[in-house]
Amino acid sequence: MNIRFRRFLDKNGHPSEVFWVFRDDVWKLSPSDVWIKYPSSLENITLAEKVFAEGRERGHVDIHAVAIAAGKIAATVWFPKYANEEVQGWNQGMKLSISQPLLRAKTFGALRWSLLRFLPSFRHYQRSDILIGTRAWAAA
Repeated sequence: MNIRFRRFLDKNGHPSEVFWVFRDDVWKLSPSDVWIKYPSSLENITLAEKVFAEGRERGHVDIHAVAIAAGKIAATVWFPKYANEEVQGWNQGMKLSISQPLLRAKTFGALRWSLLRFLPSFRHYQRSDILIGTRAWAAA
């Protein structure tokens, strides 16, 4: 999963080093401002591999560059797991994508990130962004 995506990033002029994020690690405050927990949890690697394998098995998987953080690409992997999760115009295969524009994220360590979770606007974002799966979604 990682080699093809790294080549895709390099071909598009972006860093090819990747770390995996889920919705729990991302806060898109506005179209031009994104915050990311960095470094991400080691659990994210295992969950990203699990999601990728499940998505490939179903014939639908999207690896998406969310932002640049600490000189690396914060990426997520997703597939339509449930009947209500559909992507218009995408019916099978592996989709590699990059946020446009690919923003430079502000990074927060685990302690500061855990404090952000108490903000109502953070909790609202966590409920509303459906195209980045949560760790709980990935583990299910």
